[in-house]
Amino acid sequence: MANTNRSNETGLLTRWVPERLKYSRLYRWFLRLTRVLQFLSSVISLGIFSQRMYKVYRLVNSIKTRRGVNSAIGAVEGILAAAVLYTLITTVMAFLLKGGGPRWLRWLWVLFDILFVGAFIAVAVITSPNGGMAGPRHCYDDRDAADAANVTGETTTGDDSCDLPWGTFILAIVSTVFHAITAAFHEVRDMYRKHHKAGSDEHAIATHHQQMRRSDGVHHGPTVANGHQQTHMGYSNGRHGTARV
Repeated sequence: MANTNRSNETGLLTRWVPERLKYSRLYRWFLRLTRVLQFLSSVISLGIFSQRMYKVYRLVNSIKTRRGVNSAIGAVEGILAAAVLYTLITTVMAFLLKGGGPRWLRWLWVLFDILFVGAFIAVAVITSPNGGMAGPRHCYDDRDAADAANVTGETTTGDDSCDLPWGTFILAIVSTVFHAITAAFHEVRDMYRKHHKAGSDEHAIATHHQQMRRSDGVHHGPTVANGHQQTHMGYSNGRHGTARV
């Protein structure tokens, strides 16, 4: 296994990934798939919650158009829209940007992933069925749509989108896990070729040494044999000389 410079690795926990796994295709494609799932989760969640927001907007503003919607709903909508944009950019870069981009850019992704972990925790709290300000139990009754504070706590005929926040709540938890993964673990694609190149170099060096040893054996073999032959001949001559004496 080739030695690599861990200072070039990014991600909070990447350096603790086993070397054999870290440089495998499975690890790289797992992280790419995680980015894709981040994007899909954000898009689906935004679509669900936008439908909910549109319905609430129509109910609340059916009489007083200047009232607007609950600030919590607007906050969730903004977080989801930002998440869609961010995950789209990172997903495209994960597949197109050679080497994963500069080191500073990869650490910037770590920072954004951490921020989105906190953001999606906030979304999960806001859309929680247990008292969330934009959760499934906050159902608006169109009989009193002029009063934005009027919530019935149960699904009404005027608010048929009351259960939609369930989807946003579940996907917020899923997105939190995905962003935690991509903050903790990063591809080492920029070191992948170097790693395998170093391994190839080591293999080439080892092969070269083996060839040299074999070559030396071929060259020294006859010399040793000749030496043995000369020694044998000297011994024979000595015997004959001794016999003659």
